[in-house]
Amino acid sequence: MVTAEQLAARKQEIARSRDLMALVAHLTEQAAPVLERMPPIPREKALLSSDGGVCPEDGAPLAFDPWSPDAHRCPRCGRTFGGERHDRNWARYQHLWLAERAAHLAALGALADHDAAASRAAELLQAYAHTYWQYPNRDNVLGPSRLFFSTYLESIWIGNYLAAAILLRESGRLDDETARGVGQVADEAANLIGEFDESFSNRQTWNNTALAAIAAWFEDEALAQRAIEGPTGLLAHLLRGFGRDGMWYEGENYHLFALRGLLTGAAWARQAGVDLYEDPNLRQRLQAALLAPARTALPDFTFPARKDSRFGVSLAQPMYVELWEVGLGNLGKRETGNGKREIESWLTALYRAPAPKPEPFESYLHAAPVDRFPFPVSRSTLSWWPLLEMLPELPADAPGWAPESALLETQGLAVLRSQEGRRYASLECGHLGGGHGHLDRLHLTLHADGVHWLPDFGTGSYVSRDLFWYRSTLAHNAPRLDGVSQPPGDATCEMFDVQGEWAWARGRYGDVTRTVVSGAAYALDVVELSSREEHLLELPWHFQGRADARSGVWEPAELGGEGKDRFVSRVERLVPDRGGPVFVDVSAAGRSLNALVLFEGELLRAEGPGRPGTGSRDTFYVVRARGRSVRVITVLDSVEGGVVRGLRVRGGVIEVETASGVTLHTADAGGWQVTSGSTRVRLAGARAPVPPFQPLLELDRPTPALGAALRVGDSPPLDGTPDGFDQSEPLRLELEDQYRRSEEPYGGPDDLSAVAYAAWDDAALYLAVDVTKLELCFRTPDAPPLGLDNEPDDIHSDGLQLYSRDTETGAMEGFLVVPEGQDRGGLRVHGAGDFPGSPEAIRGAWRRTPQGYCVTLALAWPEWQRPHVGGQIGFDLIVNEMLPGRLRRAGQLVWSGGDGWVYLRGDRQDPERMGVLELVG
Repeated sequence: MVTAEQLAARKQEIARSRDLMALVAHLTEQAAPVLERMPPIPREKALLSSDGGVCPEDGAPLAFDPWSPDAHRCPRCGRTFGGERHDRNWARYQHLWLAERAAHLAALGALADHDAAASRAAELLQAYAHTYWQYPNRDNVLGPSRLFFSTYLESIWIGNYLAAAILLRESGRLDDETARGVGQVADEAANLIGEFDESFSNRQTWNNTALAAIAAWFEDEALAQRAIEGPTGLLAHLLRGFGRDGMWYEGENYHLFALRGLLTGAAWARQAGVDLYEDPNLRQRLQAALLAPARTALPDFTFPARKDSRFGVSLAQPMYVELWEVGLGNLGKRETGNGKREIESWLTALYRAPAPKPEPFESYLHAAPVDRFPFPVSRSTLSWWPLLEMLPELPADAPGWAPESALLETQGLAVLRSQEGRRYASLECGHLGGGHGHLDRLHLTLHADGVHWLPDFGTGSYVSRDLFWYRSTLAHNAPRLDGVSQPPGDATCEMFDVQGEWAWARGRYGDVTRTVVSGAAYALDVVELSSREEHLLELPWHFQGRADARSGVWEPAELGGEGKDRFVSRVERLVPDRGGPVFVDVSAAGRSLNALVLFEGELLRAEGPGRPGTGSRDTFYVVRARGRSVRVITVLDSVEGGVVRGLRVRGGVIEVETASGVTLHTADAGGWQVTSGSTRVRLAGARAPVPPFQPLLELDRPTPALGAALRVGDSPPLDGTPDGFDQSEPLRLELEDQYRRSEEPYGGPDDLSAVAYAAWDDAALYLAVDVTKLELCFRTPDAPPLGLDNEPDDIHSDGLQLYSRDTETGAMEGFLVVPEGQDRGGLRVHGAGDFPGSPEAIRGAWRRTPQGYCVTLALAWPEWQRPHVGGQIGFDLIVNEMLPGRLRRAGQLVWSGGDGWVYLRGDRQDPERMGVLELVG
């Protein structure tokens, strides 16, 4: 990260800078508690669970206190809780905090000649050199790890650990014994991190950074080249993961996380001779990445909670401010253009923004334990990293921050700003965003006069069941068809233009378009369905604040579709007392929003989960209309007192009546026309489709596995033996490339393998699955809940997963099957995957065999399947492997091919990877 010569030069800069000297003073004050006593080092590795670190009374996250390993306070109710689950959740943050403190202390030693700080940093390095191997690489959630449950956390940790070591080494404060211990830890970390490549995940940015840090420690050129210049290395992430508009493909939340990893990695890359700020093309992309979150920031300086994201997080958090300080500190030495001035303006605005409530982040725990009250951020209250990288001072003449309407083309996000930036409307087009994407194409966000009227809620906890709600279409202000969430896919932004006080955007997703036109007084929203077939169009509105229709009465109703699930309750339908648009009045924080909605259908309201983390249930509205050609027109008026008086449609003209007259809106093939009196504004701006981001380029898709199901005259006895099955066409699961591993590779067919036989008749598909596995680990039906995450507990058991799919329509169903009983018995069946089948569709039995166990079952054909001789069905069979002493399964054999790792697979299977069964006569 730094050399001795660079440290010497930086010390001189610090001595001449008031800001940097103030930061040294702050870091010295923050280090005092750690110098007074050695902080506790966790005895166990971290554990991710649904109940660890969560208040059992109100569901609030327990506060992280690095000095309290076994007593954890709830900031909401004030009570204190203990227990293994809470302690192991604390261990996650404590390991990270300790490595961060080591780097913090080492920076003070190297740059401020603080001997006590350097000594304590060395003690922390020595402590982990002695204990690192006591933490088992087992029961992980997302990649190999000793200290944690995911590889990316190990990467964040080792980056700080090695930063401390190198700062001490380059300042002549690292003894040989400590250096040997650090090297041993780094070598093991390299093995863990290096074998788990997550391609273009945001997490891989941190894995690359960790490998670059390890390469710097060992002066390993080959490892540095892989981490920096490899196919999924830092340079590839910069040029492909961050789009041409600068935004990371997974949205703002992961943009900020990946950007911190990338900027940290850039410092390590510089030590390997690759300066990301030197090359003009790379520098331009870095500058775009730094500015992208500023362009989409809400008026209150929070980032929109698009895709998987925390809600309502301020960009003035110190962790985020450091990104622009470090970026500017490096760009500022080479760049003098408008981009540099924009970053200066943005930084100045952040320092003047309302003080954010401090929050802990995995990659930033500098202020832990965090204060419960908002604390103003300044250049003198940042962490050790800017002490090495940021400019000695910010210019005093930075222009005021004045964001404009913008289209982030590769992200597909259109931001329409008006009323001098006080009103913000955005239309969500573009690409789904990988595994963190939501089914929310054409979602509308509205923030005006300090109120977030129509938010995107983002995501709550990944281990909570409400994750499925927040990812659904119904949880967004986005259209859906026929009562179900949108199918995964990409939307296109067809139009975007700004002309004076008017701006507009039009997006398309399948047969649905959404047009948003923003002017000085109001925003106009037009959702249209144009299809050859009749559909039910539903448009949810998640107004924040108190809302109600101005007239009419409400009566009980049903939402149907996905709305009848456990997330939605208290459904009512409005019975209007007059024709024309429905007026919905919304109030919050002393402000008001008037919504006029014109449509031919019905308006429902219901209760669903509110903002993540609140535990509240809030009212939302749904406009519903049926047809082949459907249009829903809404005017959103946030001007104090309201200026919109009416809304009408005459042919192809939309008339919006305001206090100052009638404005006409007309769509044509080339754009949108706004006419008010003698003033006419034409909005155009046709946009070409942007190719979707492909995180993995799979040139040769795997050849589908092929098998045969043989027709039978009589149903097999299904008694846990292969009796009644023709065994001439076996389906074999016994190869290494059929295995999905966790921490350990495939042990071979003697440890785990299976042979299956398939049969069929007009009533069902029959399977006999003979599994070789000596020690059986079946989860019993009365076992206590694991409380790990939102996946079914029964995946962490020996057992089966099976899937069938119609090869023409794509209709699909999945099942999770676990044997019950000691040596023989029945089967416990659950629906599995994104298209769970009905458990009643399966009947069968199992019994223990000398080599393992055998399951026989019948799967009744679903309605959409028409079996016939010569027909084909999509099919897959998975054998789960559980081992004694584990919390999570060890791996699984997959008939169609293993495709890597078992992590995050849950009970799902990619339909595109399934094999094919031919129904043989």
